[in-house]
Amino acid sequence: MNKDYSVKEVLQKKGKSTMFFTIAGFASILILNILITLTNKLGGYRNFVSIGLVVVFGIIIFLIVERIISVYVYMIADKHIAFVKRIGKKDNIILDVKFKEIDRVLPISEMKPNAEVNNTYYFIYSEADENCKFGEYRRDGKLYRFVFAPSERVMRILDRKVTTS
Repeated sequence: MNKDYSVKEVLQKKGKSTMFFTIAGFASILILNILITLTNKLGGYRNFVSIGLVVVFGIIIFLIVERIISVYVYMIADKHIAFVKRIGKKDNIILDVKFKEIDRVLPISEMKPNAEVNNTYYFIYSEADENCKFGEYRRDGKLYRFVFAPSERVMRILDRKVTTS
């Protein structure tokens, strides 16, 4: 990322224990082994089915691990806020909104259904709680929303930047 960000905040996840991952890993290996053993009774197609099972399990495990190790980062610069998904050391900008495009940022409890909204982006890990905020912005004449859980510091900076732009 070549832009200079003045504020970066990583949204922390609630961690799961190592024992949970160990048990889940052994359980998935056991289930895969049982399924592959059952394919031995299929006859001619058993090799294809076994390979298919390994591929499907590999994709599922990749998606689960990617979800576990990724974090959201809120990055504020002079004229915009970026919502980033960080996996390891790699940052992927998901949404970049200029402050002048933002109409409002309010607590999630004030968010009402609106048929005019084209898309809502969620930058939280679970259901929205009382700490979550939502923002509405317009781009190319269309209304969009984003939901995030900023700290008080980020919220103060964001309020100041939105009101001055």
